[in-house]
Amino acid sequence: MKASEFIGMKVIDKEANEIGKVAEIAVLFKQCLLDKVFISVGSALNKKFLVVVDDDIAEVGDYLQLKLNTQEIEEQVKVDKIEKFLGKGTRYNEFIGKTVLNKTGMDVGKISDLMIDPKGCLIHNIVVTTGGTFNKKHLMISDEDIEAMGDYLIIKLDQDQINDRIVN
Repeated sequence: MKASEFIGMKVIDKEANEIGKVAEIAVLFKQCLLDKVFISVGSALNKKFLVVVDDDIAEVGDYLQLKLNTQEIEEQVKVDKIEKFLGKGTRYNEFIGKTVLNKTGMDVGKISDLMIDPKGCLIHNIVVTTGGTFNKKHLMISDEDIEAMGDYLIIKLDQDQINDRIVN
C-alpha cells in the first residue's frame, strides 16, 4: 500500500466505532520501519493526536482497525503537536519531495511516496519520481540502496543501475 493512501484513512476501534483519521506517520528509514501512527481525534478547534504503534494495530483494509476499545482509547495519552512525540522518527510529509542523488552526485529525482505494510509497520520501497512533466517515470529503491540521508537522499546506485530499475 502507498503511504499517501494510508494517510487520511479512517480509523476504527475494535468495536467498529470511528475514532478519527490517520494524520501522519513517523518513519525510521535506516531500519525501514513505521515507528508511530498519529491519528487525529476531536474537532477542528480541539484537535489532538492519538499515537499508536504496531502492537495497537489489528487490521488494515478499507479502514485501520485498532486492537483498542473506546475505553482504552479514552485512557491513552493524546498530544497537541506531533513534533513532541516523534522521537527518532521523521515525519512522512517532511520526507516527500526530498531530492535524490546518485553516488556521483547527479540528480535522480524526488521522493514521491513510500510503499508500506502498515500492519507490520514496514517500509518496503521508496518511490522516486524522475523525468520531466510529460515524461515522468518511477524508480523503486530499498533500504539497501541508501548511502546517506540529510537534506538530500544519496543512493548507492550508478546511472546504469538506475536506468535498469525505472518503470513507467
